[in-house]
Amino acid sequence: MRKSIALCAACVLMAAALPAAAMSPPGKELVRLRHQVTALKAKVRRLQAENTALADVNAAGLRRETVLQRHLAAVDPCPVTIPNRSSPPGPTFGAEYHGNGSIWVGTWHSNVVVWPADADGSITTKFGWWRGVAGKLVIGGRRLDAPAPPLVGHVPDGYGDSGFQSSGITFPTEGCWQVTGRVGEASLTFVVLVLRA
Repeated sequence: MRKSIALCAACVLMAAALPAAAMSPPGKELVRLRHQVTALKAKVRRLQAENTALADVNAAGLRRETVLQRHLAAVDPCPVTIPNRSSPPGPTFGAEYHGNGSIWVGTWHSNVVVWPADADGSITTKFGWWRGVAGKLVIGGRRLDAPAPPLVGHVPDGYGDSGFQSSGITFPTEGCWQVTGRVGEASLTFVVLVLRA
């Protein structure tokens, strides 16, 4: 009993020794903090609702774009490659893949590229590849529907000898393009329709 009384007395002395700043905020400060928390919660709810609405608009836009690209591919004489959905043995980053067991490429929706042109009229886009065989990826290709300089493949270092490989392809003009990726003796060819946005 004496120990309990001594402990309580020590607690009272410690509380009295604490500076005023260490004690509970005064009533007005507590009310102000509660208002701030309430306002912040309301702002978070509003931002979450806006984010959901923007995501819905974006998803609808992507659906419309996909439908238009499929329609365009269906009526255009360019024999675009329909992705065979062969999946590489690794992360696919949500792309539709086309492959042959040795090399895969992530295609654009319906294999139609719609992208802004550079000042010289060329269109540079990104393609993700997957190498099932070891070696450096080399990209080449030509336009099928009209004369044009060959495309230029950009393959950055730093991705190892196999697995995922990012790339850029510069198409000198719009049009129907045949693209071939090679890794050693293995190759993969596909046809893509390239349009200026």
